[in-house]
Amino acid sequence: MKGKFYGVSVGSGDPQLMTIKAVKTIEKCNIIATPITNNKKMLAFNIASQIVDMSQKTILPLNFLMTRDTQKLNESHNNIADTIAQYLIDGQDVAMLNLGDISVYSTFAYIMEILTERGFECEMISGVTSFCTVAAKLNTSLTTMHKPIHILPASNIGDALSFEGTKVIMKSGKELKNIVDEIKKYGLQDKAMAVQNCGLPDEKIYKKIEDIDLNSSYFTTIIIKD
Repeated sequence: MKGKFYGVSVGSGDPQLMTIKAVKTIEKCNIIATPITNNKKMLAFNIASQIVDMSQKTILPLNFLMTRDTQKLNESHNNIADTIAQYLIDGQDVAMLNLGDISVYSTFAYIMEILTERGFECEMISGVTSFCTVAAKLNTSLTTMHKPIHILPASNIGDALSFEGTKVIMKSGKELKNIVDEIKKYGLQDKAMAVQNCGLPDEKIYKKIEDIDLNSSYFTTIIIKD
């Protein structure tokens, strides 16, 4: 019998925001797959390991390429899927950890698509999204009745700043200066706030967009309430 592939949301940084279902899923899986950053950090794993004892589990570090080269991305994703599939074929369940919620800009989605096509059973365990945690840190609601909300990747906001309602710009990173310039261009600087590394030890909260460090982390989320 084949194993099952789980995508487990660990929230945005604070391990107390992990769901009971996420914790129980990690506890029952002996194989834990976790993305690693370019500087070899395992952020999702570090969050989950504060709640779940990982000492007896097999840890699979996953190196996801940060490139827009479609061919290289596909090769990388298939190689990762091959590694995970070996354990699933052996009948072992695998839990892949993801920051925030598994359905929002998740690396798990690419691997799930490949493994689903290969006939493996997959399940997504939802969690607290980073932008919801950011809103809570800023003590602001994301939206109110009849007001739309737009979730945007910093790499491709287009003309979305002109849209009615709240704009959430995620993973600003290298695009941060351009994003701030665009916010000022649309006259939204007084309506924009941000949180860097939400829930992590080096978290920074910016109630004013002009105070933001333009060399901030990749994990910088901006909320514009218009």
